[in-house]
Amino acid sequence: TLPPGVRFKPVYDQAALVRDAVSSVRDAMLIGAALAVLILLIFLRHIRITAISASVIPLTLSITVFIMSLIHQSFNLMTLGAMAIAIGLVIDDAVVVTENIVRHLKIQSDRKAAVRAAVQELVWPVTTSTITTVVVFLPLRLLQGVVGQFFSALSITLTIAVLVSLVLALSIIPLLSEQYLREDDTEDKSAEKPASGFGRLLEGVGRGLDKVSDKYEESLDRVLPNVRIVLGIGAALLVLGYLGQRFVGSGFLPDMDEGAFVLDYVTPGGTALAETDREIHIVEKILAGTPEIVATSRRTGAELGLFATSQNVGDIAARLRPSKDRSRSIFDVMDEVRDKVTTALPRLRIDFVQILSDVINDLAGAAHPVELKLFGPDLSALEAYAQKIEPSLSKIAGLEDLYNGVSEPSAELLMSVKTAEANKIGLTPEQVAAGLSGALLGVDAGEVRLEDRSIRVRARAPDSLRFDASLLGSIPIVSSTTKGIAPLGSLATFQSADSRGELLRENQQQMISMTAGVSGRALGDVMNDVKTVIAKNPVPSGLRIELGGQYASQQESFKALLLVLALAGASVIAVMVIQFESFVEPLVVLAAAPLSFVGALGLLLITGTALNVSSMMGLILLVGLVVKNGIILLDFTRHRMLTDGLALEPAIKEAAKIRLRPILMTTLCTLFGLLPLALGLGAGSELQKPLALAVIGGLALSTPITLYFVPTILVAIRGRNFKLEQAREKVVTA
Repeated sequence: TLPPGVRFKPVYDQAALVRDAVSSVRDAMLIGAALAVLILLIFLRHIRITAISASVIPLTLSITVFIMSLIHQSFNLMTLGAMAIAIGLVIDDAVVVTENIVRHLKIQSDRKAAVRAAVQELVWPVTTSTITTVVVFLPLRLLQGVVGQFFSALSITLTIAVLVSLVLALSIIPLLSEQYLREDDTEDKSAEKPASGFGRLLEGVGRGLDKVSDKYEESLDRVLPNVRIVLGIGAALLVLGYLGQRFVGSGFLPDMDEGAFVLDYVTPGGTALAETDREIHIVEKILAGTPEIVATSRRTGAELGLFATSQNVGDIAARLRPSKDRSRSIFDVMDEVRDKVTTALPRLRIDFVQILSDVINDLAGAAHPVELKLFGPDLSALEAYAQKIEPSLSKIAGLEDLYNGVSEPSAELLMSVKTAEANKIGLTPEQVAAGLSGALLGVDAGEVRLEDRSIRVRARAPDSLRFDASLLGSIPIVSSTTKGIAPLGSLATFQSADSRGELLRENQQQMISMTAGVSGRALGDVMNDVKTVIAKNPVPSGLRIELGGQYASQQESFKALLLVLALAGASVIAVMVIQFESFVEPLVVLAAAPLSFVGALGLLLITGTALNVSSMMGLILLVGLVVKNGIILLDFTRHRMLTDGLALEPAIKEAAKIRLRPILMTTLCTLFGLLPLALGLGAGSELQKPLALAVIGGLALSTPITLYFVPTILVAIRGRNFKLEQAREKVVTA
């Protein structure tokens, strides 16, 4: 029990971090939903129509939470992040359906017939486009390890939310529209003078959108004949994407500011406990002088696991002020502390970790960002090569806390038994060693009864003798055969020596491990410099070097994610082939996806965000979103060709003009719904920030690609006068 007035607060409070993360994700969801509703209001210009479309957001999230409880999914950073991401996605189908209902209500006065016709017109394209968004998540089940666990939870939550929103868009939205929409909701009020300033703003934006629609139709007339220019722009985008990929840094998992860190330290081997304590007092003074740090807790001789270690090993946990109360990130604070400690104590080996990140990396089998594993039969040769490349590695910008893998020597005292002298009193070298061990460590001497308890007794030499190397020779050694007694000094000699503190093996092979952290630069850029150093200093014959750490995990994860991306593309094509009964339209629509990646890479480059597993997940999600807009456009083109017998070019022009508004609405709703996550506000947002940035950058570029590239390439392949009746006649004739 704490005394009165004493308050306990842990140095590292993971529960507080989780609470802050949940709070920030909740705020991101609310802000994203508000921005998405504002976009709808600007486009639709009617509060009632906007309310009908936006009603799917709370309904979808509520049903999603209920289904998650049924399948035993918990609230965590990934599932909550998925729900925040879903804010911009779940409204898409409702927007398209609502906009089409309003358009049909303007054409015919019979409300039920208009709603029925609008829904029938969109059932198949909306369903198909949503399924293409869902199928991109199916290959994610192939991912293993920590990455698989992370994005499995995210993909499951997103899949549930998107499918629920599809059902609501095709059921609740038509019912609400038929019940609550009025005639004046579909009337054009541009001629009237709005009473409020906000109303005037909406009307002004509406007129601007109408002008955009007219300008788009005019520009499409000019673009369709210029196939070579469009292809040239597409080729230029691919080149830019290739160059951008080379300049965008790469990493493994996103860095997260947990608000606390642990400083692991190791003083030189053999350092006395008093000297270790003196040096760490200096470190504590440096930490206390850092304004962002509010509390520290130190261990010497025992690490976080609470098990005893060497007296020169320990750690210090430091808690920082809340992120809103400090101007610097935790990474800036760690860099400053690292520089000061290294200057004050150059021989002290330190390593900075955040606890949650360290646990995740340990589970992924990558405790350090950079790890060079040296294998070979000759330990001295391994250590010599490690010491050779250490100076070059230490000069690499962004490489911090470098450890060359050569363990600090530990002082020891070697005893050599004089066999002849020991034999004279009937002792073997083993018996002499056993006698010394009994004197130093103790031997079982029975037990003492104390009331109802028994206490075991061990007998050993006094501490004054055990802890003084100069007095070891006076320890008496008794012969069990001759009962003779001789001092240890007459039976053995002693020699001081240094030994290696640790010996490592992996897969039965002798190894030393060079490790380092990364700060201020992307992991991929640092590893490129590391590879350059290794290339300039070839590994000697008989030795082998292997790149491990987070870099190895990153490369393995990237390969798996690229496979997932390819399978996602194949799944999307399969769905679209069923819909369009052709490979041409699916391939043209899917061709927009790699072009949109240029926008994703560009935004990552501008914001200085690394290409990691989170942003790769954004690229996978982007495939489904890009294809969705293409399906909405081409399916209406197909509808006009079937119902009115139009040729391809006039049909796609009409479809492009009519579908421009829903495409812009869904795109902007998704972009603004993801904006709070992209800004990275609050604890835990760093995990979803790269994903949100990749989707925003890619989707922003994919919209003009869908509106110009897809129609132009399709007309160039099919021919401007292509008709579906002609295609069917060819099939029948064949």
